Amino acid sequence: MRRSGRANLLRRIEELESRSLDESGLVPHSPAWLTFWQRQVGLYEIGQEHGPLTLEGVRAIMQATEGEQAQ
Repeated sequence: MRRSGRANLLRRIEELESRSLDESGLVPHSPAWLTFWQRQVGLYEIGQEHGPLTLEGVRAIMQATEGEQAQ
């Protein structure tokens, strides 16, 4: 692949990734993303100010918690 073709492909991938970000601004389902949502739910649970919760974020926390309990 020509260098300009590769650069174009990388630019397009970055553009698609940027569209898939949520309130966290992080790549979905990455460790940092999960940590962000765990923190937001924790703030919600103690009545502190938090970002708007998403179904996807809460679902990921529930799945991670289920995985920890199964071990």
